Amino acid sequence: MKNFSLKLLREKVSDLLLKNFFLRKIKSLFYRKVLPIFLKTLSALLALILVTLIMLKIFKPVYLDKIYHKSTFYFFHYLNLDNQKFSEIKIIGNKRAKTEDIQKIVDDVSKNFPQQELQKKSSEDYEPLIKKLIVEIKKHSPWVDKIVITRSMPNLISITITEYEPFAIYQDDNKKYVTDKDGNVILLNDIEEFKHLVILSGKGANTNAKSLFNIFAIDPILSRRVYSATWLGGRRWDIRFDNGLLIKLPEEGISEAWQSLIKVYNMQGSIVGLKVIDLRISGKIYLEYQDSLIKEMKNL
Repeated sequence: MKNFSLKLLREKVSDLLLKNFFLRKIKSLFYRKVLPIFLKTLSALLALILVTLIMLKIFKPVYLDKIYHKSTFYFFHYLNLDNQKFSEIKIIGNKRAKTEDIQKIVDDVSKNFPQQELQKKSSEDYEPLIKKLIVEIKKHSPWVDKIVITRSMPNLISITITEYEPFAIYQDDNKKYVTDKDGNVILLNDIEEFKHLVILSGKGANTNAKSLFNIFAIDPILSRRVYSATWLGGRRWDIRFDNGLLIKLPEEGISEAWQSLIKVYNMQGSIVGLKVIDLRISGKIYLEYQDSLIKEMKNL
């Protein structure tokens, strides 16, 4: 019965639109004049918005980001969806920093963060929370180098972790540390995972590790033979290979010296009975053998 009534009503409305001269005129005017103008205006407006967004993306990306963050903030704020309790925490990039530890830090910090600070109507008011999270995560996770935190939805927080990459074991004052190529150190409790790394010694060896990292990249196969490196007098490196061979590198021109070492090492029979390869003097190579005989290598 209800469907029949609706059908009858539609038929009456349709007849009225077809038979009534005035309504037919209005309908015709709408489709011939109003609708085309509306569609053209809408198209022009959309095109203008698109061009504006492209120009902002190219010339003012920071301003565009602010617009995005402000708009999303107000959207969630007026829907009463903004709060500091995160229902989902997405953590990526961590290898040694434990996910559960980071999650606990986020929960603790957000729980104790002043509620009134998050009720201000500005997206920038979330920045203190994010800064606090970064400080706390770095304090409790020594492997963490860089952190990027984004809040893509009111209850979703994404944390991208960049960790220090272990390069060598640094020995200092009877303590052992893992160091990256930039000299950042982490106290070493378990050496098993890192026993394949080069051992560095000498005051300031860790802060000069990048020079080793650069020359080791020249010939990774040869570099795997390096057992230890000693930073001497704050000026230069002595390198010890796993076969006991000692390489004395110069203060300057370390890359060129390493290139010369590669050539010597790859010459058939050249390292048999060798004890030391001395590259400290630019353009000269001295070979010291097990019997203490010293020779200068020429015409390399």
